[in-house]
This record gives sequence, C-alpha cells and structure tokens, in this order.
Amino acid sequence: MDSTFLLIFLGGSILISMILARGAVFLKSPLIVGYIIAGAILGPAVLNVISMEQITSLNVINTITLSFLGFGIGGELKFKQLKKLGKSIVIIVIFEATATFLVVGITLGLILHNVSLGLIYGALASATAPAGTVDVIRQYKAKGNLTSTLYAVMGLDDIYALLIFTVAIPVAIILLGGSDSTMHPSILASLGHAGLDILMEIGIGVAIGFIFVTIAKRIHDRAMTLLLTIGIILLNCGISQKLEISPILLNMAVGIVVVNFNSIVARKIFTSLGDWSPPIYVWFFVLVGTRLNIHLIVNYSVLIVLYILARSLGKWGGAFAGAKISHAPQKTIKYLGFTLLSQAGVAIGLALAASSSLEKMGYVDAAKQIMGVMTATTFLIMLVGPILAKVALVKAGETHVKE
Repeated sequence: MDSTFLLIFLGGSILISMILARGAVFLKSPLIVGYIIAGAILGPAVLNVISMEQITSLNVINTITLSFLGFGIGGELKFKQLKKLGKSIVIIVIFEATATFLVVGITLGLILHNVSLGLIYGALASATAPAGTVDVIRQYKAKGNLTSTLYAVMGLDDIYALLIFTVAIPVAIILLGGSDSTMHPSILASLGHAGLDILMEIGIGVAIGFIFVTIAKRIHDRAMTLLLTIGIILLNCGISQKLEISPILLNMAVGIVVVNFNSIVARKIFTSLGDWSPPIYVWFFVLVGTRLNIHLIVNYSVLIVLYILARSLGKWGGAFAGAKISHAPQKTIKYLGFTLLSQAGVAIGLALAASSSLEKMGYVDAAKQIMGVMTATTFLIMLVGPILAKVALVKAGETHVKE
C-alpha cells in the first residue's frame, strides 16, 4: 500500500467528513450520513480520489472498526439488565432474522427464478450492522429500555445470522449442482464448523477478558489504560484474522467479561476509549460511501429496490412480531424494527464468502451480481437506516432530542 495515499486518505477523509457532518447536523440527520456522502465524493463515482483497488487495500479498517464495535456492544451487555429483559431478546432475534431471511429469500428467489440465489440473498439480508446504530445511540446519548434491548439484539443478531448463512450456503450449492464437490462441505459439517468457531471466539474472548481486567485493575493512569485497551483490541484483530473467526464476537466476549467482572475498571476502560474511537468510525463510514457505483445501481435497480423493501419488511415485521409475542414494552414493540435496518461490514463480508464459493463453481455472473447488489444496497441502506434509528429513539423518548 502506498503510504502517501494512505496518509492523504486518513487525513482528507476526516476533514471532508467534518464539513459534511455539519451539513448533516443542519438537516437534523445523524453525523454518519455526512461521513458516507464524503466517501461517495472521494470514491470512484465522483472525484475518484480513491480507486476500488485502494478501497480493498483498506479492508483492515473494517476489521478494526468491527472489533471496536464488538467490544463496545459487549460493554453494554450487563447480566443484571439482560435478566430484566429476559427471553424476549432471544425471541426477537429469532423472529427478526428468520423473517428477513424468508421474506428476502422468497421475494428474490421468485424474481430471479432461482431458489439458490434467493437462499443466498436471504441469508445475507438477515445480518444487522451495529456500526450505524451504535453511532446514532452515542451521538444522541440514547438510554432506556428500547436502547438496552437494541444493544442485546445487535449482540445476538450476527451470531444467529451466521448460523443461517452457514446452513443456507451448502443448501444453495447443492441446488446448483455442487453437492459432489469436495470443496463444499455438508450442512452438518458446516454447522459443526460454525459452532466450533463460535465456541473458539467466546472462549478466547473470555480468557483475554479476565487477563485484561486483572491487568487494568493495577493501572491508574488514564493514558496507560487507553494504551492497554487499544493494544488488546488490536491484538484481537490479529487473532481473529489468523484464526479466520469473527472479530465482533471475540471482542464482544472481552467486553462482556470486563463490564460484568468489575464495573469500576469497566468505567475507566470505556471512558478512556471514548475519546480515541471517533476517527475509526469516520474512516469506516467513509469507506462505505466510497463503494457507491452508479453503474451497478442502474444495472441492478429492480433487484436493489426489491431487496431493500423485502429486507425492511422482514426486519420491521419480524422485530414487531417477536417483541409482541414476548410481551416487550409497547415502545419496544412499536419502534425496535426501525432501528435494525442498517447493513454494512458483516453483510459485505458474508457476500464476499458467498461470491467466492460461486466463482469456484463457475457461476461468475451470479457472484458479480451478488457483490454488486450487496454493495449498492449497503450504500443506500446506510444513508437511510441511521436516520430511521434516530427517529425511533427520539419517538421512544430515549434521547434528549425533541421530536
């Protein structure tokens, strides 16, 4: 990677994002809308300051951001609060992710006349991106039952979405005629592998979490606490890449241990980290914006519109039904679905895995279509999702913003 390009991107994206973020505030939109638009301006679609090859070379920023997000979400999952929320969290997650998988899968499967592609799109749609929603929660200092439920749902959603994806991909491959290929494992083998990965992520995360807290208790300087925290998170990034496991769940396990083992140490750790993480989120959302491709949006316009509508219906309807059945508070029933629409890093990562499997089987056009649709929908959804999340949190009365 060219160091000159890297430095210009890191500095330039922050400065441009600051300007456009002011415009977002003026329009009463979340700051990240400005960051995404900044990325679109810098990307190939407008000024072409950064090429697609250079965007790909910056994927490490996605891994780092997802690690910070996982750690932050874990830090919000206190066992006392989870006990109060009870079984409703599990029910909501199962309903919203499953409903999204079914609605998107059936809709796109019928339109494409291809059950396999329907399964793949449905599996990709089930994942919810925590990045946009967490940023909105922090910007507007949201607090309350809906916010607590939202953190818990986001924490479990990607685990369940991964299991859906793990089952859907082998089934899709079998339907495409690839069941005899040795490179594609059976459904049971895929589930076993996914289960082993999840156990590994949780086990390593818990072990690191206890070591982290033990060391942090003996440090009283804020700067040293910050250095230790960043070091742990970046180390986890490396471990997740080396073992090819999820950086979100690994760091989430660390965050859960920290916040439940010692609340005083946890407050010290998360307070020190709060001032350092904003640039990471700016770079992440700018990179989301750089993926704007007008040509792809035009080519796959029908698929993109249907995907977004079907996914939104699945997320909202599933969350509504799950919250209703589990007897969640009325505000959670009414507004939770609107906070779960964002789609980013996890969906793109799964799309890359799905397209790679299709390319190995010779379905190059299908692989390109999936990446094109997922890239375009991610850009468009991330422009709207955070705004709807803000509206939902405001209407639920969990922010200090007036309606």
